[in-house]
Amino acid sequence: LRGNGVLKNIDLRGNSLGTEGWCAIFAALRDNKENKIESWDLSGQISINAEVAKVLAEYVSVSGVLTELRLGANKIGDEGAKA
Repeated sequence: LRGNGVLKNIDLRGNSLGTEGWCAIFAALRDNKENKIESWDLSGQISINAEVAKVLAEYVSVSGVLTELRLGANKIGDEGAKA
């Protein structure tokens, strides 16, 4: 993902990558200036918690192409929502 410049849509509904896995993915994408991902479906991610939400927010804040992000049925909580 660090060097990907082609992938545009990702559907990872129902996966459980854990905090470390999700943080690694979003950190890699945050640092990839060639990132072209326009759409993420992260519905049903019980492992997306407040810590992951912070790294996700960092990625979203620098993404110039992301237009859709689905986060239904997760465990972001109040602290993560503030990110």
